[in-house]
Amino acid sequence: MGWTFRPDWTRPAAVGALVVAACLRSSAALAQTPTPAPTPTPIPGVENPSAASADDARVRAEVERQVKLAEANRWSAGLNRNGGGAFLRSPDGKIYFRLYGYAQPLFTLTDSTNGQAFGTTDFRIRRARLDFSVDYDDIWKLFLEIDAQASGGGTSLVEGYGQASYIRGRHFVRFGKYITPFSAENLRSSRALDTIERFIALNTMFGLPGLDVQFGPMLWGYADAGKKVSYFVGVFDGNASAASTTVNGQGGNARDNNKQKEFQTRLNFQPWKELAIGVAFDYDQELDQNLQISSYSGARFLAVPVRGKRRGFDADLHWKKDACSFDSEWLRVAFPDNPSNAHRDVQLDGGYAQVAYWVSGGEARGLQGLLRGEYARLQGAAVSALNGQTIVAVTAGVNLWFNGWTRLQVNAIEEHVDGNGNGGYTGGAKWRATLLTELQVKF
Repeated sequence: MGWTFRPDWTRPAAVGALVVAACLRSSAALAQTPTPAPTPTPIPGVENPSAASADDARVRAEVERQVKLAEANRWSAGLNRNGGGAFLRSPDGKIYFRLYGYAQPLFTLTDSTNGQAFGTTDFRIRRARLDFSVDYDDIWKLFLEIDAQASGGGTSLVEGYGQASYIRGRHFVRFGKYITPFSAENLRSSRALDTIERFIALNTMFGLPGLDVQFGPMLWGYADAGKKVSYFVGVFDGNASAASTTVNGQGGNARDNNKQKEFQTRLNFQPWKELAIGVAFDYDQELDQNLQISSYSGARFLAVPVRGKRRGFDADLHWKKDACSFDSEWLRVAFPDNPSNAHRDVQLDGGYAQVAYWVSGGEARGLQGLLRGEYARLQGAAVSALNGQTIVAVTAGVNLWFNGWTRLQVNAIEEHVDGNGNGGYTGGAKWRATLLTELQVKF
């Protein structure tokens, strides 16, 4: 082994050579590596934009537009509160379909001296009806009501009409079969009555059949912009009823059976929201029919044949404030020319007055009590010789709303007649008790 000796002056030269070689190698490596892009300066208010930001914004905008478009074209459906039925509404709200109905099973307990075939107790379906309506743009309306428990059996067309507004929101024309405007209580739906039945004098007219629902055209509307004064003017066949399977067997769609037409007018005035007053007039020409007063149990008290001219007048008054209400109505119908009864005239008059109070709650859930007094009477030469001409009734009622869909109605009724009349009554002038109990379910 030997050692190589290098002089001191050669060492700096060697170190320099090494430094030069290292620099050249580093330069070559740098030449092969690409220079990184400078970090962009952020735009004020925008976080770290990238090359894809513009496309993302366009996609988001299109998605939002499509969602809004889908929402704008979407029909809405659901159930109205308090038994208001199922509905289907167009996206713009102009078209509104509604399907609703109700059933009213009834129990009757009455005095045996009423002479009913069922004796003292009876169960039946008072009404079972299905309604369908279509409204378009607050101008056009179609309405249908079918009764699945019509008098005489089977189903019956209760109402079926079309309506159009010729001055939007103020004046309307209606054509078809519908409730005539003569009686204020009759204008209330059977599913909205305070008592189980309408007052006796009005039911007497229904039995002809008269008033109730009829076929024909009618103009109605509001005389003022504030809608305080409303009017009705109609022309009708005059021979239909809500349960008119018994009229010519036509299932509620009977044609007229005489050359005469019925004319009705009504005027309502509501000076304040709590008070409403109405008057109405009716004129018709009757064929041979029976004018019959019956009790709330359905027992016949008094009946006379009528024919010829019929003139009717009706007046009503209604007041409601908070939980209290007062309702009243009175009518008079005269048959001055009566060929079927030796030209002896007859007049029907009668009405009711009722006070009611909500003990708690309301129609969504609550308890209401009421007291109603009424009378119905036949007068004139045609009945002057009969033993009994007047029936008086007092009703104490309760409306118990379990919810907006279901209501229990109980009417405790005392009726008094001034004689046996010419029907099925026995026992003479006396008070007779009747209890009506009805469970109403609506949707």
